[in-house]
Amino acid sequence: MEIAQIGPARENLVRFACILNRCSRANGRTGLGAVMGSKNLKAVVVRKAKPRVPVDPQGFRSLTRGITKRLAANSTVSSLGQYGTDGDLIGNHEAGFLPTRNFTSGWFPEGAENLSGATMAATILKKRDTCYACAIRCKRVVSIPGKVDSRYGGPEYETCAAMGSYCGVTSLEPVAIANQLCNMYGLDTISCGATIAFAMECYEKGMLTKADTGGLDLSFGNAEAVTGLVTMIATREGLGYLLAEGSFRAAQRIGKGAADLVMAVKGSEIPAHMPQFKPAVGIIYAVNPFGADHQSSEHDPVLTLPPDSVEAQRLAQIGAWQSYDNSWDLDAEKVRFAFLTQCFYSITDILCLYQFAWGPSWQLYGPEDLLTLCRSGLGWETSLTELMQTGERRLNMMRYFNAREGFGKEQDGLPQRFFAPMPDGPSMGISINKEKFKEALDQYYRLAGWDPVSGNLTAAKLQELSLGWLLPEGRQAWK
Repeated sequence: MEIAQIGPARENLVRFACILNRCSRANGRTGLGAVMGSKNLKAVVVRKAKPRVPVDPQGFRSLTRGITKRLAANSTVSSLGQYGTDGDLIGNHEAGFLPTRNFTSGWFPEGAENLSGATMAATILKKRDTCYACAIRCKRVVSIPGKVDSRYGGPEYETCAAMGSYCGVTSLEPVAIANQLCNMYGLDTISCGATIAFAMECYEKGMLTKADTGGLDLSFGNAEAVTGLVTMIATREGLGYLLAEGSFRAAQRIGKGAADLVMAVKGSEIPAHMPQFKPAVGIIYAVNPFGADHQSSEHDPVLTLPPDSVEAQRLAQIGAWQSYDNSWDLDAEKVRFAFLTQCFYSITDILCLYQFAWGPSWQLYGPEDLLTLCRSGLGWETSLTELMQTGERRLNMMRYFNAREGFGKEQDGLPQRFFAPMPDGPSMGISINKEKFKEALDQYYRLAGWDPVSGNLTAAKLQELSLGWLLPEGRQAWK
């Protein structure tokens, strides 16, 4: 049996509560745990059924047989197995794009090395783990006697950044403790760490005082305050009651200009990938139906690889390749890259495929392999064009839902901090050009077939994607 369950944070309706299985695998973003909690649903238990037999067993085995060779030949994916996703932390710091002290900097010289995947592997890592039937084995399991229980897994890159550099915390131990507490209570580590970092900046700028915090010193770098606030948020005690609403709603209640310190899109806190370095990801942050998400499209640096690389050849299969000298350029081709890879990632979500194994560029399996999987595994005689359109259809259905609930173009934006020059480190002076970003958004709307004035879907686009039944006349027909 497998169990997807909620816990205290979800029962207390923390806005960013999540759903966990195996104590350490989180459906982390957008507060789905709170939705379960609001319905008094504590768990979903699934009993294993007989495995499905592939339609074409021989064709299906052609994909699975070569997994060891694929891993050996793919240094990007194999490094994920060695150091976990936290292996990326040092590279982002050295480039000057590791979110630090609530995104006021991208450089963390006093703590980056301590938070790195290599340091974790050399100190507190107990073993590598795997999700069901996955050969990559990137999952971290850490143990600190008397402090961190290995059953709760270990922190990944996003958590090491959110609970570490976001908050100015320089030690891996409190990050591992915070990760364990989030998994025990059922909290998304990204939103939790980012909300605490927001509160810390509010405190340092006088928008929150010790009278508001219950005597807590919320200065950046106070590791005890970070771990203490995780529990306070989960139980909605003291300042935790306010922060359990997430940074966007907390800022509305604090006032005093606190809204300017919120690093979120559509209320969803921003992951540890800075759009100054990855503007195509920034475009997706802005337009994504469920807010800032780093796994909804491919990331810009892949376009700096050689044109004859496997990554370039795969991206060319879906029409998304264009070579760049650096990753922070933003033009019409970058927008096209963002949109097309967003559609591709959307189909991997529909098919429930792991994005480190299946994707449009650096993953173990590329677009052509996905066709083989659909044909030999499911008997779906499809094409890349149909797959891309299927992914696009999902995105448009979510966009339609948002429009119905009152969301539009005015919610498609980024925090103003990203348009100001980076203040220090290797990325000093780099920013997103605001006018170019606005142009890029308009280019995205046109490419997606949306109304550039409202940002909403057009009737023609709905009909093109076989979603005409969502139109008023279509709904009448369904009745």
